[in-house]
Amino acid sequence: MNFPSRGLVESQHKLSFEVGDNIEVLCQDSGMKGCWFRCKVLQVSEKFLKVQYDDILDCDGPEKLEEWISSNRVAGPDKLGIRCIGRLTVRPQLQEDSSDYSIEVGAAVDAWWSDGWWEGVVVEYDVFGSGHLQVYFPGENRISEIQRKNVRLSRDWMDDKWVEVKGKKGIRSFINSSLTDVSSSASKSQGTAKI
Repeated sequence: MNFPSRGLVESQHKLSFEVGDNIEVLCQDSGMKGCWFRCKVLQVSEKFLKVQYDDILDCDGPEKLEEWISSNRVAGPDKLGIRCIGRLTVRPQLQEDSSDYSIEVGAAVDAWWSDGWWEGVVVEYDVFGSGHLQVYFPGENRISEIQRKNVRLSRDWMDDKWVEVKGKKGIRSFINSSLTDVSSSASKSQGTAKI
């Protein structure tokens, strides 16, 4: 077996996953930061899981991507400071249906976009009367318009249970200052901003 050996911060809390379990894996790589990808556990070792992604194909063929991941890697801190400190980058798949829930501006949500559940915060509701939400994705410092049916309330998996993620009531002022910072630093280096 060939396991990744990058400098990972590990949790002392052990999750118990079994072959066949459906899980989500948090990506913290640039370009995909804050995205939970759906997977199935194929093999289990002491500190690693071999997973097959539900929605990502292997670039070398038509099969679904498979890889070994750390089973106890601690997620880095989030930009907004609303996520649980010490949460892991693997968790069971969130099965809760939040289509009946009322979602307000500032609510912490996950939005289905580009093959995964992206962590975000609602910035605007019912954009131009469309029923769509405008969602800010802090991991990528991006705002997108998302259909309401593709949004769920965000939860963190801590101590073997789902916990509510508190929203960010002053999200608009945070984004305005964040975008100003991005714009001024980007214009100095490249002449363009990410958003």
